[in-house]
Amino acid sequence: MHQSVLHLIFETVKKYPDKPVFRYFREHDWYEITYRQMRDQIKYLAVALLEQGLSAGDPVAILSNNLPEWPITDFAVFAMRGVVVPIYPTLPPNQIAYILKDAGVKAIFVENALQYDKINSIREQVPSLRKIFSYEPLSGVTRFQTLIEQGSALFEQKEAEFNQSVAAIDPEETCSLVYTSGTTGEPKGVMLCHRGFVKDIVNAESVLGLREDDVFLSFLPLSHLYERLAGHWCAMYKGATIHYARGIDTVVEDIAVARPTIMVSVPRLYEKIANAMQEKAEQGSALTRNIFYWAIGTGLEYHEQRRKGNVNRWLKRRYKLAEHLVFNKVKTKLGGRFRHPIAGGAPLSKDTLRIFEAIGLPIIEGYGMTESHLIITLTPPGQVHYGSCGKPIPEVEVKIAKDGEVLVKGPTVMKGYYNKPEMTKEVIDSEGWLHTGDIGYLDEENFLFLTDRKKNIIVTSGGKNVAPAPIEQKLKTSKFIEEVCLVGNHRKFVSALIVPSYEMVHEWAKSQGLAVGDVSKLLRDQKVLTLFQNEIDRLQEEFARYEKVKKFILLPEPFSIESGELTPSLKIKRNVIEKHYKDQIDALYE
Repeated sequence: MHQSVLHLIFETVKKYPDKPVFRYFREHDWYEITYRQMRDQIKYLAVALLEQGLSAGDPVAILSNNLPEWPITDFAVFAMRGVVVPIYPTLPPNQIAYILKDAGVKAIFVENALQYDKINSIREQVPSLRKIFSYEPLSGVTRFQTLIEQGSALFEQKEAEFNQSVAAIDPEETCSLVYTSGTTGEPKGVMLCHRGFVKDIVNAESVLGLREDDVFLSFLPLSHLYERLAGHWCAMYKGATIHYARGIDTVVEDIAVARPTIMVSVPRLYEKIANAMQEKAEQGSALTRNIFYWAIGTGLEYHEQRRKGNVNRWLKRRYKLAEHLVFNKVKTKLGGRFRHPIAGGAPLSKDTLRIFEAIGLPIIEGYGMTESHLIITLTPPGQVHYGSCGKPIPEVEVKIAKDGEVLVKGPTVMKGYYNKPEMTKEVIDSEGWLHTGDIGYLDEENFLFLTDRKKNIIVTSGGKNVAPAPIEQKLKTSKFIEEVCLVGNHRKFVSALIVPSYEMVHEWAKSQGLAVGDVSKLLRDQKVLTLFQNEIDRLQEEFARYEKVKKFILLPEPFSIESGELTPSLKIKRNVIEKHYKDQIDALYE
């Protein structure tokens, strides 16, 4: 087994020195960095950081959006045996201060003036912080590029020291403190080590079957372990190329430029793509609409029979025609080389899964958490089980506790929460099982199905248990609904706070001749309320009577990170939302 993530990546550099590892956009043009160039920058930066007075065990934070400098810094800190503390660039200064202080951060890399100003405003609250470095040029701040130049000039005389440092890496030592975004309470620093990361990368990849000619599109934040491990380290382990999207708003355009073969995403992007396909078909002629739905039906039948080894000649011909009329056009829009959409971070709706499977792009679903060095289960390619997030990866055990909680054991379980031994004992029991806080079950083939977070379960005043996640997920398949938060704990029935898709509601309202100037007024209009009631009724048919949303509120403002209603990884904070809208919720039950 590789000694560390760094050893694993350096092994790839030996195999593919001149292959591009990063492709990125800067000042009106696209640039590339090869594996060899990345390795050299890692060496020079590590030497420069040691020269700056940092040493083994020192926590170093990164506060930036995705850039090639991010992973280079990550690996350079590993090389000097420091501890990397990733921070979401969307976090406000007070939350950043909490993390820096708790971790005892000695140095921080900031992307630009915006992030530098945040650090400057809280610097006095973080006595441990000695150094600030920046990726973009900033007056009076040492630049990343300057450190690379310093390290390059010093490397010849410091090479032995660098090699010694890398050789001394202990696979069991904490190499990264990743703070959970915490849907309840303050963030906790999860202590993660090289051994856990290497096991997770190697065992996850054995299921995924990645290739050296794969191209990954990167747009999820590197501060989240999902992008860092699944979108970067797994890719680099195989010698793939990572193409950085210019931003979250340009992802669809960047897909056309990057022509990715693999995309690591949250379900919302795939749901939007599926909705856009259906929307296009619905807006076309009756013939276009019929061809689209015929093609999807044919695709589903073809893949179902293929799994059973039952595809006859007639079905093969029909599928070829569906490919020609519909699927190939969709695939071209997605760059024409897309092989594996990978989804994680939240449940994926069955409808989206079915559409992607029909067109020949089965989504690989996974399940993981920071506390397990990320990946716990993955869907083996071609083994879709609707509603499941896959099987445990090699060396990881999963079992279900008596109360339905998912428990995990294996070499990828975290070392614990930093400075929080009592909290660690609460989640890792005496036998080494990690209590995930998720409720689920395993089928006879060992595929894991999740129903909800343990703490999210709504218990109505009638004593019925309602798992909100599947209902919220189903409602979000409506093109008019962007986000949903179910409420109703200890109340007679379940209600919903809905963030509408303002753009879609706006278009629909205009087609109905409604005045669209004032959003709040528009969302109170009886026609709009009826539209949403019909959507909710249509999408709730499969649920039991006690699970169905009886009343709802349309919100004129989206949930946000700034208001504390969303975590940095965009999960809803139910308790915060319930507090913010307490009066309106109470009014629903009067």
